[in-house]
Amino acid sequence: MNELLGFKEEGLRGLHFFIRGLDYPLVVGEYSAKDAYAIQCLNESVRKGGMNSEQICEWCINHRIYYKLLYGIRISHILRNPRKAVEFVKMRGRLKMYAAGL
Repeated sequence: MNELLGFKEEGLRGLHFFIRGLDYPLVVGEYSAKDAYAIQCLNESVRKGGMNSEQICEWCINHRIYYKLLYGIRISHILRNPRKAVEFVKMRGRLKMYAAGL
């Protein structure tokens, strides 16, 4: 099965990128009309500036919307901004625990 940025292509209606103003950019996959409406609401909330990367991920988990963080850990990231790299790893761990708790 083919994948596009880690999303299964089967049934994929669109990808929505959230980059501006976020520490860690992410992409959200739209697979149904329900997803489209939910992502539209999410987009409005993000535009108003009330959500950070972690809150968007938690929102996606709560609404069962597929997402992927576009920030990866590389040696160059760690050397340039070690604090941001450490915060990313911590956030990823918190999100895993959050998703496991649902």
